[in-house]
Order: sequence, then structure tokens, then C-alpha cells
Amino acid sequence: MDQREVREAWEKFVERGALSADLRSSVAASWQRSRNHQVTVDRAMAPLVAEAELFRHRSKHASLRHAARCALDNSRTFLSDANSIMILTDPTGLIIDTQGDDRVIDAGRTVHLEHGGRWSEADIGTNAIGAAIAESKPVQIRGVEHFCTKVQRWTCAAVPVHDPTDGELLGVVDISGPASTFNPQSLALAVSVGHHVESVLSQSVRQDHEKLLCHFLAKRSLWMTEEFIVLDRRGAILHGTERALGSMRDNRRGADGDAATRFLKAVPFEEWPTKLKEILPNASFDLVNNGTSGIGAIIVLHARRRSPVADRDVHKLKTGFERREAASSLPPRNDLTPRPRQLEDTTGDTTSSFVARDPIVRSIVHQIETAAARKMPILIRGETGTGKEQLARHAHDASGRKGAFVPVNCAALPESLVEAELFGYADGAFTGARRGGAIGLVKEADGGTLFLDEIGDMPVALQAVLLRLLDDWTVRPVGGTRAKVDVFLISATNAALDKAIAERRFRSDLLYRLNTLEVTLPRLRDRTDFDAIVRHLLAAIDPDCEITSATIAGLATQPWLGNIRELRNVLARLTLTADGLIDEARVKSVIREAPLTTSGSLQETQRSHILAVHTETAGNVSETARRLGVSRNTIYRALGQKTSR
Repeated sequence: MDQREVREAWEKFVERGALSADLRSSVAASWQRSRNHQVTVDRAMAPLVAEAELFRHRSKHASLRHAARCALDNSRTFLSDANSIMILTDPTGLIIDTQGDDRVIDAGRTVHLEHGGRWSEADIGTNAIGAAIAESKPVQIRGVEHFCTKVQRWTCAAVPVHDPTDGELLGVVDISGPASTFNPQSLALAVSVGHHVESVLSQSVRQDHEKLLCHFLAKRSLWMTEEFIVLDRRGAILHGTERALGSMRDNRRGADGDAATRFLKAVPFEEWPTKLKEILPNASFDLVNNGTSGIGAIIVLHARRRSPVADRDVHKLKTGFERREAASSLPPRNDLTPRPRQLEDTTGDTTSSFVARDPIVRSIVHQIETAAARKMPILIRGETGTGKEQLARHAHDASGRKGAFVPVNCAALPESLVEAELFGYADGAFTGARRGGAIGLVKEADGGTLFLDEIGDMPVALQAVLLRLLDDWTVRPVGGTRAKVDVFLISATNAALDKAIAERRFRSDLLYRLNTLEVTLPRLRDRTDFDAIVRHLLAAIDPDCEITSATIAGLATQPWLGNIRELRNVLARLTLTADGLIDEARVKSVIREAPLTTSGSLQETQRSHILAVHTETAGNVSETARRLGVSRNTIYRALGQKTSR
């Protein structure tokens, strides 16, 4: 049928519900489904999800996007003048990537054929994406074959992409353009690209399986048992001993083969230990990552101990692989992965960078490590001095990335040179440019971590520039050529971003891109591991200096407005005259109690403490900030509040 005949058949169906026998079967079936979904022909555009939801979907389907990246990048070249675009959707028809002719990309926004647009048949009626999902086969829809009139200006060809291991629908590859650009070969191109994406996914699965089995063979000698199960990320069993598999089937009420663990495919990777513990309560689990995401797990089945051991003895013995000789008669702990060197272990011993004995902080660190392994953007909130940068550095170490950790003070970047500072510049790009140019902060972090500190104070101009970077991770040096970068992004702030967004000082769409994981470090006075923090800091400042428990208890009563940073500064001053021991008398000679105000509120107490130190320093703001371990902005705010009162 030509387009005129299809138009007549469409009008007949819309008016009377009658389907022409000459209509293509795929079109007829899709029109009927559209009517069943109660889609009206005057629906002007597809639904568009919010930025935050789009970001979640793009993160969830990162492996699909990675597999399609090469094809999408190539489409920019061969579709740039073809009046067409290539589209990638998730299994629901939500568009997560587009590439091709910029003019068509702009035109697509009129019907929400863009990032975040939902193109299932239930959302916008007959279209190639929705029909390919509904029929699980390649489909081409031309012009008036679309159900909604506004969409009839388009032509599209789509092919579903399936998981090469179990056939599950992962998404759709689509080629779209104005109806006047219809080409029967578009469907063949879409099918070819779909096969390429599935081939890349299949290769990735094989590589993950090889890494899993190599990890298993390398670690096998560390566990005092011969009972194992190796699972890939989809819950498929790659290897297992008969006894271990039997135990698992028994606990899953007779489930056969992969059925016992296939449910794990839909479970977030960090929740696997909890779910696996339900299946095999007498087992330990080693989650395996490939640097960016989880690829599977090794389940180690343990025999029950012949004689019980007191909990306190277990607590002393179970401290990681470095002490497994002492713990050989005990089952390994649930998490078989050695703890990162920069965290204290369960014995309470601290190491060189970060203390995490407080339960809240320990939970935060676990989340940070999981997100870092997946290279998910992290936003760390907390007051000044709570250890945000130290936690960011720990995340960098936990990510396993080999590149540099590059901290950037967003508040200190000169607004006029934002792009030059971030992206670098070529030799002679502008007057005053350094000879030979500069690679820029983002390029320095390529292969490593970019830490954006004080993002709440970043200039609006920088926010726009940063959004552009996060969209495609392409560096554009001033006067130079573009280049892709691979960067793990961590941000930190002590500002109230919700208020900043309401006052239009911070962009909400930028926040959604920065806070895939958002954590808030507690204030020092709210933490339960004050004693461990003091001893840890003191060991780093002066290993030969000791402090009494009574002195630590006295220090804990202070407000610590500058949190850990202020505590570190105070301890450093105490060591100067301590003669090897810090006692209560020494502390009283250095620290003056913060005066209480009539209101007695914590805010008033904090302000009074700041003003008292400000008076002691004869009005020197920098020295006041240094003594308290806070930023000068904090001091200025307190002084401003005093003036306003």
C-alpha cells in the first residue's frame, strides 16, 4: 500500500475500528494495541521523564550503552548529512542515547524523540520502537502508519537487542528521520547495528566469565574448603561442586539448575550477600568486580565448627586474610574481599587515612566503596572539617583506578578562566597563556578521579560548563582539538543545595548528575568513635605522644565546630608542649570553654565560640579560621550574623 492508501485505512480504523486486509500485519496489530491502550490520535508528543529518572535509567543500563557506544559514535559520521538519527532505548522504550544529524535531533524534540522520551505503544501509539518491543522482532514504520498524527511526520526502523545468554530484552536500536527520508534499507542497517551490539555484549560476557574463573583459581587456595559455586552477574552457575549445589537446591526448595540463583539478575549487586545468605546461611561470598561493575560472585560453603568459640574470640581472630593462619579453625567472614588498607578493621586498629568505627560512618564507607567500584558519581555532604576529601580519596583508592586523584576547589576557580582551568588550552590560545599550553584539570584526572570540592559555591558559568562535560565526557581545550576522557567523579559540599536550587544559584539538573550516590558525613560531636579518631590523629602527628582516656573524655565535651580538622589542629598544638603525655591540665591550658548564651542553642554556642576566638586573635579572620579548623567563609558568616543582631 502507498501512503495515500494507508491514510485511508487509518481514517477508516480511527472512525469505525475496521482494519483493511491490505494493511501490513505488523501495522494492523500495532494499531489495534494502540486502541487497546486507549491512546488518542491527537496525542502530540511522547511522555518525557525527569532528569533524575533519566540518569537512573542510563546508569542501570550502562553495559548496554557501552556495547552500543561504538555504533552510535560512528553514526555521527555516516548519518550527519543523511537527515537521520540513531537511537538507543531501554527495554521499556525510554530513550537513553541519540546520535546523528544535529538538525534531526533538534526536530525530534518537538515530539520528545530525545533523551528521556518514552516510546512504547502504550505511551505514544504505533511507532517502530514500541512495535519492536511488543513483537520482539525488527519493525519499520513509515509516515502515516504511525497511530498519532503528530508522529506521522516521521519514519523509523527498529530492532530489539537481546541478552546473548538468556534472550532477555535489553533495549532497542532505532533509526529515525523525517517521513520524506524513508529508505527501506534503514531496517537492514538497524538490524546490522543490533547484531553488532549483541556481539559486543556476548564478547563482554565471555571476558567476564574468564575473569571470574581466573579470580576463583587464584583465590581457591586461600579458603580451607573444597565446596564452591561460581556465579556470573546474571545468576548463572559457571562452576560448582556437587555438595555445594545440592545445599543450594535444598534451601531453594528443590529448584533445579540456574533457577535457584537466576533471580539475582534483578537484584542490585551490593545486595547479593544478603540474598545469598538466605539461600546458604552457612557460606561466605566473594563479590568480584571488573573495575567498573560487578561481574559475579564466588560462594564458599563452610562446614559447621566442631566446638563453639566465644564471640569476643571470633572478633579478635577474624581480621582479614593477613591473619587467616590464626583463624584457620574458624569460618571466614561473609565478605571475603580484603578490606581497603585505609580503613580500620574489626579489631579497632586504625590505619593511615580514615577511621570508620562509628556504625553510620561504616555504612557510608561501604556504600562509597560499592559506588566507586562501579564508577558511579558520588556526592559527599557534611560540615567543614568532617573528612569529605579524605573519604573521597578513599573512594578513589577503592575504585582501583590507576590515574591521579585531582581535587578542584570550585569556589576558587576564576569565572573568566573556568574553561581554560578545567579543559586546558593550546599554545598561544589567548593573551597570557602559558607557553606550550596546559592540559587542564579534567585531563589530569583522565583514568583517575576528579574531586569537585565546594560545588555549592561554584559559579553559575562553571555549572553550565560542567553539565556539558558530564553529557559526553569530551574535553574541548581552548584553541585545541576535542578528546574523550575517562573520569570517576566525586563532589562534596557543605552548602544547602536545596536552598541554592530554590534561589536559582545551583542547577537542579546538575545535582541529578552528581548524586547517583549521596551520603552525609556526621559531625564530629555526633560520632561514637571519638576516642579512635583522637588516637588515630595523634599517632599521625606525634607517634611518641600519649593521651589519657580521661583527657579524651574531656575533649569529647567540646563543641568542635571545625570537626575533625579543628581537633587535628588542637592536638597538634598540644603535642608542642606535652613532653610525651597529653593530660587534662595540658588541655585546659590550650582550650577555653565556649561561653554559653542566654538562649543556650547549639547555633548560638557555636557563634559565641567563633567570636571568642576572633577576639583572641585581635580580629584576624585567617588566624581564627586556622585555629578553629574552619573556612574563612564560616567566620565571615558568624561575624555577619553578629552585625545583623
